[in-house]
Amino acid sequence: MNCSTFGRRKMRRTPELVDCGGDAKAGAVLVLPGGFIRSRGRYWRFVETELRALFPLLSREGDGPAVYLLRYRCRGWNGGREDTAVDARWALGQIEERHGEVPVAVVGNSLGGRAGFRIAGHPHITTVVGVAPWLPEEEETEHLAGRKVLIIHGERDHSSAGARRSLAYAERARLVVPDLARLEVPGEGHYLLRRSADVWTTTADFVHDALGVTAAPLPLAQALERARDGDLRTPLPTM
Repeated sequence: MNCSTFGRRKMRRTPELVDCGGDAKAGAVLVLPGGFIRSRGRYWRFVETELRALFPLLSREGDGPAVYLLRYRCRGWNGGREDTAVDARWALGQIEERHGEVPVAVVGNSLGGRAGFRIAGHPHITTVVGVAPWLPEEEETEHLAGRKVLIIHGERDHSSAGARRSLAYAERARLVVPDLARLEVPGEGHYLLRRSADVWTTTADFVHDALGVTAAPLPLAQALERARDGDLRTPLPTM
């Protein structure tokens, strides 16, 4: 599929799945970085910079699940083309070719969050985490049934992927996934820079618990219990 046209020359691109370590005996994790609502420009690797601290946490320095990063063909979602989701489905196929029908956790940041939630109905996906995910009001929730779901969002995120949108989505999704958890980061905007260590540690611990690698530590377990009891604005614990 073509993502961009330069003059009369069409540039055919393919997505890239990057092996970030780990062992698929514990399942696999697909990490989906951010991007733009509309852009057919080439993928920018700098968008994965903040995610790199997450990879060793997820893979447990090689002793955890297999971890993969997806580099898209294009920078944008691009309306009905849904380029990011198309590439994410391709990545799931690649993981199955390499490891068989292992359970897969999807971790999506911003634009990647929408892709992760969009493909969550895939039979191999058991867990979905959205970090500052872009979840417009038209995004469906029914296919989340049976999944373990976590949303982390900065309280002051007023971007197009704003906190109000993910809160509204979580309220709808709770009808399908009663134990869905949503944690808010007080005082933080879209990029969560001052609390990034807590965000990535929480993400990794949630994924490990969901995949049966290790149980969630007590601070996270308590926060998740509070969120599942109905508080979709539970503060992110200090990890």
